[in-house]
Amino acid sequence: MIPILLLLIALILPWIVHLAPPQQRPLAVVGAIAVIMLFGIFVKNPLPAWQFWAGLVVGVGSVVGFAMFAGGGGGVRPRTRRAALEVDEDDFEE
Repeated sequence: MIPILLLLIALILPWIVHLAPPQQRPLAVVGAIAVIMLFGIFVKNPLPAWQFWAGLVVGVGSVVGFAMFAGGGGGVRPRTRRAALEVDEDDFEE
């Protein structure tokens, strides 16, 4: 049961950090490290366990794969205020 729990924790942690809002990602990283530390204190040290590293690799790989193939970050750029204020001469043709 403990190896499966460790594998699930390692799979979920990269997604928690990825899905956190950009301003709260440092807090999500600290929370993820805290979960790993609590697991290590109360259950067993996760660092030498292959389940931890395998779960972490699969978790990070799934986040990267999702970002690459789902078009993450490749949206329409928002208009800047200057571009919105600029007037095109073609708009005022007589």
